[in-house]
This record gives sequence, C-alpha cells and structure tokens, in this order.
Amino acid sequence: MCRPDYRKAASYFDESRGLYVQPDWIDVPNNGLSYSPSTNMAPTDVLPVLISKEHEQTGNELSQRVIKPMMWGMIPTWHKGDYKSHGLTTNNCRIESLMESRLYGKPLRNGQRCVIGCQGFYEWQTTKGKGQPKQPYFIKASQKCEAGPVEELDSWEKAMWDETAGWSGPQLLMMAGLFDVWTSPEGEQMFSFTIITMESNSSFSWLHHRIPAVLDSDEMVAKWLDHKQVSAVAAVRLLHPVTSLTWHPVSMLVNNSRNKDNNCNKPIDLQKPKPVNKIMDSWLKRGALPSANATSPKKAKEN
Repeated sequence: MCRPDYRKAASYFDESRGLYVQPDWIDVPNNGLSYSPSTNMAPTDVLPVLISKEHEQTGNELSQRVIKPMMWGMIPTWHKGDYKSHGLTTNNCRIESLMESRLYGKPLRNGQRCVIGCQGFYEWQTTKGKGQPKQPYFIKASQKCEAGPVEELDSWEKAMWDETAGWSGPQLLMMAGLFDVWTSPEGEQMFSFTIITMESNSSFSWLHHRIPAVLDSDEMVAKWLDHKQVSAVAAVRLLHPVTSLTWHPVSMLVNNSRNKDNNCNKPIDLQKPKPVNKIMDSWLKRGALPSANATSPKKAKEN
C-alpha cells in the first residue's frame, strides 16, 4: 500500500493526547534503495518498519512511533564489501537462539526492536505426491471489523481515518523483529531488519513448523517497541505463537519474487481446474517445446 495509507493503518492511540496518531515517516538513504508497494515482498526488498522515536537523534518533535524504510535481511555490522555479499540468510531469526547469537544478540541487548506491519505473509505447504509443487498460502491477521478483504487494494484506499475514531480499514499483521545499522566502506548507512520466528502451535503446524512472532494487540506492539521500560528478556518472553490468523491458498504467481502482480495474494479455489498451460498446449499441437530462459529464485532458507 502507499505511504499515506500505511501511516493511517499503522496509527495508534496516544493516551497522553487522547487522540489517534499517525507515525511520522522518516526516509533514509539506504544506498539508493526505497520502499515500493507490492503484494510480493522478498528478502533485500525495502519495507516500512515501526520503531520507537527514542532511536532518533533529532531535536524535532516526533510521534512516539516512527516509520523507517529498511531492507529485509539484516546486514552484519562486521561485514566489509557490498551489502549483498555477506553470504548469510538473515531474513528470519530463531527466538530460541536470539540471546546467544553473534548477529542478533547485540541489537536485542541494545533495544533495537522493531515491528513489521504488513497485509500478510506467504507460506508454502508441501502437497501430496512426489515431485508436486508446494502450495502457497497467504496468511493475514484475523479482522475485528467489516473493513473489506485485506487482499483488495480498495479496502485500504477507501478506508477512513480521523484523530478521534482512528483507522476504519483492515488490520495490519504486526510481526516482531530486530533492526541494525550497517555502514558501508564508503561511509553510507543502511538500515536492515530481521523477523523473529518460533515453533508453530497446533493451529498453524499443518502448514509449517515455524511461525513469525506476531503481535496480536496494540498493547503488545507498544511493549515490544518500549525498550526503555521493557527489558530484552521481558520482551522476548512476551512473544508466543498466536491463533488470531486466517489464511487462503493463492496461485503459484507468488513463487517468483520478481512477480509483483497485484493478484499474488488473491484467493484461489483449489478444487477448480487449473487453466491450460499455453506453452504445453502449443507443444502438444506442434510436437516441440520451446526453450525457456527464465528461472525462479530458490526460496531462502530460514536462519
């Protein structure tokens, strides 16, 4: 979704003012990378990330929560060279080893906690039958109001917001993460983040054995971001596998991270016959299959 809609959807109730507040959006250079709305975000893409204003060294008056675009996949602070060449898979981090991790332990102890608010995420279920492709699913937050389907852009664009009532649109899925700042050999800073995962519960394990650390209330979001009052140990103890999720199957379009089509997160009917593959149909008619040059990237392994 676009920046204005994202700010509205990420708004929160400020008890000191008695009003709803949209987080301030603070852009950073990030080596020329910027946020571009998409229904198929992948590691190394830039996403909006919520952090506490306490991380901002500025005299400007800011909202308690601020939004900073960051690259998905934490860059190790000790890495030298191109930001993409560190060779580690850092888009996810396991809660079980956070404290002892060389990469994630320091940001955690330093209070560099963040929240990734999104429409949802994708997970792949292994289907029956040898050699069969995995079936992708779109997972989203259970909605507390009738605001229109999460996967429909109109639901976000046509929703209303004001200081007294807040946001009337769909609810963002909020995931707990950590962020860090890497400095390139040229002296330029890049902000990057990782999403915390944990063992699935019984309601989600049918799909995958791991699940993101979802923050299913604004109180949880506030505590996770409040590194001044909530210690690292206490914050991690807050995290648990939630049951407030819904999902639906989606097409194989999402399997290619270069495909940014708006239909990626739309539901499909698994019982409905799939459309005929035009290339295969052409081959059957002509007796020869044209060569294909495009390949799909492999799914990143979880850290």
